[in-house]
Amino acid sequence: MEKKAQKLPYGAFFLLIFAFLFVWFTRIHPLIPFDGDDWSYLAYARLATPIWGEWNPSKVFPEVLYPFFATIAAHALTPLTGDYITAQTIMHAFVVSAAITGYLWCFACLMRRVFSCSRATTAILSVLFFALHFLVFRTEEENNLYLFHCVSVNCYYNYLLPMLLNASCVMLLLANPRADAFLRTGRPEIIGLVYVIVYLAIFSSLPASGILAAHAGSCLLLELIRQRKHFRFRAFLRDNCFHAGILAAWLISAVFELSGGRAGSAMAGGSLLSRLHQTCFLLKTALLESNRLFLVFSGIVVLAAMVCMLFSGGVRSLEPKLASVLGTILISTAAVFVYMILLCAAVGPAKISACEYLFVIYFHILLLVLLALGYLVGRFPKLMLVLPLLTLFLVSSINTGGNTFRDSNTCELPAETCGALSRYIVGQFQAADAAGRQEMTLYVPQFTADPETEDNWPCSLFLMQRIPGTLYAHGITSQRIDIAIVVDPAVNRLLHIPLPDK
Repeated sequence: MEKKAQKLPYGAFFLLIFAFLFVWFTRIHPLIPFDGDDWSYLAYARLATPIWGEWNPSKVFPEVLYPFFATIAAHALTPLTGDYITAQTIMHAFVVSAAITGYLWCFACLMRRVFSCSRATTAILSVLFFALHFLVFRTEEENNLYLFHCVSVNCYYNYLLPMLLNASCVMLLLANPRADAFLRTGRPEIIGLVYVIVYLAIFSSLPASGILAAHAGSCLLLELIRQRKHFRFRAFLRDNCFHAGILAAWLISAVFELSGGRAGSAMAGGSLLSRLHQTCFLLKTALLESNRLFLVFSGIVVLAAMVCMLFSGGVRSLEPKLASVLGTILISTAAVFVYMILLCAAVGPAKISACEYLFVIYFHILLLVLLALGYLVGRFPKLMLVLPLLTLFLVSSINTGGNTFRDSNTCELPAETCGALSRYIVGQFQAADAAGRQEMTLYVPQFTADPETEDNWPCSLFLMQRIPGTLYAHGITSQRIDIAIVVDPAVNRLLHIPLPDK
């Protein structure tokens, strides 16, 4: 009975986090299908296997899950809300909020496993970990980035959700180091579910899957060091088949991705050396331009933990669980730094400055900082007298008097404007369908200086051609309507969208 009484507030804590996130992604910074990529993949159909030579050959996770949830929203929520765009926003906000909440729960499991701390202490560390995701880029009064930010709904499924899945898998594996033994002796249905989760994590995106691959490689390297005097290849492979399998699957996904159209179009120009230099420079700039309070807090915590450890007898003084986790994370951190630099140098150095890529690096940094803080709390329990107050101070320093964080769209438009445009587009189709027309003219705003261009991003004329199929598949129109697209500055004036500079 006492344990149940302790679990109820702990469960309510994560429910509260989910509620905050759901309000964040539905009301404060709503996830609204807006640009050409969003519309292209809302009703996209593909096999749940890698497809050689496709535009995104190995992106199984985003291209299966995004249309799956979008279709549920269209058929289950649209009748309830009376609005297709609102239904999409609610569904995608629910998915993203649940994923972030699960990510924080996995972090809490890791802290409890490594430090054997109470649920109250774990909750405070989890709040701090959560808050730092918002604080890290909060350097201006308005339009700041945050680690859970992406530039479109499509990017949430292509980048953030896969990264959250991979990071969650890593934290659960760190909290349960006997994964290989479980996968040999556990219940078949649970093992099968684990395989599905790992499969989706790896076949998601190259930046995200690098998190799990780096962890698997770190585990294999540490095990190789332990067995260096009595190494037997077959025994080593048998005892570490799970991590070896992860690395093998990741290599397969990378080979498939290299065969795709996106990989060919994304390869950066110039010499490799110059691209590596530029990538390193941009990464250094991004790290040093982080929020100063975050840098000072992280530096003090890590430095204090290192001094405490040295005066306590060095690495050998650490608890075996903490030493194992810390060693794995340190190697993984070094691996992902190298991996992300090489990856961004290949596809475009500017990518390293985007939240969708920086998450991989900052996840490891934040995890190291919180492990250092957990170590200090374990050594000096009276730190808990000031940690709640410090957490309150850090949380309160996130918000500003302005529109603190950026909305999720590529044009940095207000969310209300994006919603109005998407509803305006859907409304044109609904009006034509109600009139029984099989053809219509779709009017879209002008976003580029040249109104004749095929680009006009984010309302790219080529990608807008996919909207009729999406709306028909989702039951918004009773037939597929052929369209002729006209870029009309009058739409800009109607929806208060600034005209581009000529």
